[in-house]
Amino acid sequence: MTKNQLIWTLKICSFFIFFGRAYEHLFWDSPFRALLWDQQMIEGIVENIFNTPWNEYVTSNKTDAFIQNTIRINGLFYAVCAAMSLIINIDSNKYIKYLLNLGGVSLILLSFLLSKTKFFHVAMFFEHAIQFGVPFVLLYLIKTKNNFSKIVLPLKILTALTFTSHGLYAIGIVYPLPGQFVAMTLTTLPLTEDIAKQFLLSAGLLDFLAVLFMFIPRLQKIGMLYAFFWGTATAFARILTGLSYDISFSILHQYLYATIYRIPHGLIPLILYYFIKNSSAKKVF
Repeated sequence: MTKNQLIWTLKICSFFIFFGRAYEHLFWDSPFRALLWDQQMIEGIVENIFNTPWNEYVTSNKTDAFIQNTIRINGLFYAVCAAMSLIINIDSNKYIKYLLNLGGVSLILLSFLLSKTKFFHVAMFFEHAIQFGVPFVLLYLIKTKNNFSKIVLPLKILTALTFTSHGLYAIGIVYPLPGQFVAMTLTTLPLTEDIAKQFLLSAGLLDFLAVLFMFIPRLQKIGMLYAFFWGTATAFARILTGLSYDISFSILHQYLYATIYRIPHGLIPLILYYFIKNSSAKKVF
């Protein structure tokens, strides 16, 4: 894989992240209500600034319409960011860069809201590290005039955070084992529930081992290859889980977005693998 191909793959990763989130926001939902319906955080603003009783605010159709419209507007914004991810280059004007920066900040806020729905689990926030980090890495690559070696460490850190967080959930010790993990395993592999849980425990431990390997020069390619395989497998497991219930367009539509924005969980380690492979072969970048 050449330097230009690596750069384009990074752009495609940013595209998939924004496009998947745009798909989600335009057709499905987003955890905005976790913030806008949080009585402890929002009640004072609603009652003191907008002079609206809390019960009236949370039961109002206007409030619900506002939240829905906000979600859809964010979806349109993510769609624009997806397009900008593909066209951005060294000569792009500052407005494209501002848009991607703002898109990255929005993804950080989204990850915060997702962690809020899980009682502020730190792992839930950092499980999305690749997703909210890639746009900023792409911008940094443009800033350094496509000097790919400058972004290897940031991509490693984002990958490590994502897979460590995923592993913390999979082992089911620090955080409860998500029922969704078990359901996906049972629908994609011919296992019993107990064996599925043991499988996920092993997968979580392998996540930790792969992260360790990523920072050991002689083992880093093995770590990247595992992360590519497992990141891709867990992304497409979302579709396979849905299609196991019913093979139809409506089911595909319901699960596809979750696969799209997770595809970079496999592609980013693949980018790192090829860069390391090319560097070890003394190819000029």
